[in-house]
Amino acid sequence: MIFRDMRNSVLIILMLAIVSCTGKWQPGDQIKNGHDFLCSAGICDDSLNVANEVNYNDDGAALPHHILDLTACQALGIDKVMGVDTAYSVVRVWGVKDLEGKGISLLLGQTSYSDTRTCWLATYGRDGMIDFMRLGECGGMNLMYWDDIDEHTRNVGIDSMRMVMPDKWDKPINVSRWISYNVQRDGVDTDSTLWFIHHELPITIGNDGHFTLGKLGIVYSSDTTLLNNYWRYKRQLEVFSWTPMSDGTLYERLNNFLEQAKGTITDPTQLLGDFHMLMAGRIYGDTERLMQWCCDHPNSQLTLGMLNTFKDVNPEWILNDLKKIKDTTIRQRAKQLFGL
Repeated sequence: MIFRDMRNSVLIILMLAIVSCTGKWQPGDQIKNGHDFLCSAGICDDSLNVANEVNYNDDGAALPHHILDLTACQALGIDKVMGVDTAYSVVRVWGVKDLEGKGISLLLGQTSYSDTRTCWLATYGRDGMIDFMRLGECGGMNLMYWDDIDEHTRNVGIDSMRMVMPDKWDKPINVSRWISYNVQRDGVDTDSTLWFIHHELPITIGNDGHFTLGKLGIVYSSDTTLLNNYWRYKRQLEVFSWTPMSDGTLYERLNNFLEQAKGTITDPTQLLGDFHMLMAGRIYGDTERLMQWCCDHPNSQLTLGMLNTFKDVNPEWILNDLKKIKDTTIRQRAKQLFGL
């Protein structure tokens, strides 16, 4: 009996030594970096290591993933930046990539809510989330592009995306995004493409963990009759929604775009719904900076679009977001601007 107890003790010591040699974070250890933080939130599975190339065909259905519960979403801070209620969403994590020598980890995921299936990237350090950016629909049918022609024919948008990781982290992640507008007929396997838009997005991650979106490459299909400004503007609003949360230039750039598209974006019969979806994430995750910009530019196209967007929304919904603003002056100015 004594010998068996001694043998068990030796086995326990050996197991602890093996765990110690792996260098992996264990519950109770000090959180030293982004990898440790993700492990503390329950994401510590080697099967989720990100491949060098990831293809998001068919909504990423073939990719290995973990589904997060609400507690994990809150621990990771996903609930604070998505712009949708994660309690009524399906949040998947597709992969983790540690940035060598930076103490930062990259997390790939997707949030499914109603008719949207948003792919996203987030960076983490020892204290939690550092930056966050959406990448739009993950691949598959994009229901923002849909038009019923008759009971047997419809035009639908098909999205696809590919992500290629760099061999060194001073180089960008390259993301390729395609949207094609296709004719679908009952009983016909082959679609007829009416137009397409292709974007190349170079995304770098700084030593501070912030995303920087480089110069976009854009290719349009040649038929400008079918691919008119309405579709171009619609896709451009999606591109704006891919801006990292840390990017403080978004509102100025977006306002300049709205000036160019004046009379289209702010018309409720045109693209106001797309504008609403873009700004919902920002008013939820970047409330103070957005409200300060609008208060400083009350007559801008961006502010007018915001006023149009929220005039039919329950005021309590906006007021709950305004409570996040720490600066009482900005909060009061925003309430006055929106008539709350």
